[in-house]
Amino acid sequence: MTLAFALGALGLSTILAVGTYFSARHFLLEQRERTAMRQAFTDSALVRDSLLTSGAEVSDVLGSISPPAGAVIYVRRDGEWYSSALDSSGPELTAKVQPVVRRGSVGIAWTDATDPPAVVVGIPLAAADAEYYEVSVAEELDRTLWTLAVALFVCAGLTTVAGALLGRAASRRVLAPLSEVTTAAVRLSAGDLDTRLGPTEDPDLAALVGSFNHMVDALHERIDQDARFAADVSHELRTPVTTLTTSLTLLQNSSGLPPRSEQAVRLMATELARFRRALEDLLVLGRLDAGSHEAEPISIGARELARQALVASDLSPLLVRAVPDGGPDPEIRVDRVQMLRALTNLARNAELHGGGLTAVTVADRGDQVDVHMEDRGPGVPTEDRARIFERFARAGGEKAGTGSGLGLSIVEQTVRNHAGHVWCADRPGGGAVFVVRLPAARRPAP
Repeated sequence: MTLAFALGALGLSTILAVGTYFSARHFLLEQRERTAMRQAFTDSALVRDSLLTSGAEVSDVLGSISPPAGAVIYVRRDGEWYSSALDSSGPELTAKVQPVVRRGSVGIAWTDATDPPAVVVGIPLAAADAEYYEVSVAEELDRTLWTLAVALFVCAGLTTVAGALLGRAASRRVLAPLSEVTTAAVRLSAGDLDTRLGPTEDPDLAALVGSFNHMVDALHERIDQDARFAADVSHELRTPVTTLTTSLTLLQNSSGLPPRSEQAVRLMATELARFRRALEDLLVLGRLDAGSHEAEPISIGARELARQALVASDLSPLLVRAVPDGGPDPEIRVDRVQMLRALTNLARNAELHGGGLTAVTVADRGDQVDVHMEDRGPGVPTEDRARIFERFARAGGEKAGTGSGLGLSIVEQTVRNHAGHVWCADRPGGGAVFVVRLPAARRPAP
């Protein structure tokens, strides 16, 4: 729209400028020709009267006449050319009007033999048997036209700039509602389901605003329904799973079972444990999808939280390192229960699939805090680094596990609910590193 306004203004201003220039040029040329004609008739009458005087020489007559500034008088008599100045270019300058004058008529023309061009007026002097020519250089007309051209060019440029600014302002005004919709859509895609468009007085946009808000309400309701459905199903399944677990425990503790029955009981216990783990993870995901907290958010040191996660995973808390070394423990404001679960899942994932956890690094980056979980495994292929955070996605590891495929999904959703980001990268020297980036807690002013 800005470009269209600019081009439109440029085209309009160019047409007006060209039209104005040629109209003014035509008027000024006609005015200059009339002035030159009047001056030539006046001067030719003086020359004719002087030549009719007995014994008058043409050179003496021209010497007694003072032509206007920038003008030169030429007289042709008896095949000879005479000039009011030390100039012998009369035949060339007056070539365009000579045929007309020789036929006994007054001629006028422009010549480019001078710089700037000059107007040439030719008048036959039949009584004196001579031809009179007056060449006037249009220096003032050339300056006037040049000034006019520059002024029109500047005005065209200013008009183009003004058109572009007008187009920019108009496009911003026209696209402002779409910009608001875009911003709301971006926030919605980031998970902010409380985003709504404000009311508008524009009747053309009222339908769009209403449809968008209705769509967000429907989406929010659908997500809540799905989350409630998953939570309800998971909750309803807990009772029979608990009963089955208790029954299997009794079978495992009983004696005298045949070997094949004992093997079947162990297999059932393993699969039931896996099912129970998946059920618990689904309950956790349901709460995370609903955006609910399991505890009030608190400010806690990132290194301290990482140590607690390692202890919960039966790993040494000495694996936690700080960057920079010796600095204060950077604080993050989180739901401790949820974030502790997420870091524990990463630690267990490293033990299960990554060949063992080698180090946990906490880096203070000012407004953000990074927690790096490094392992010594084969690493994660580039094409799988986004997929492993999807639900029920599994990756091979060195140990056989009973994972539900939801552990990394829980990590990703937990970090996202805390306005953070998690990703997987290569570890220098081999292996993988999972990075959790969280906003730092607001530090008190000194």
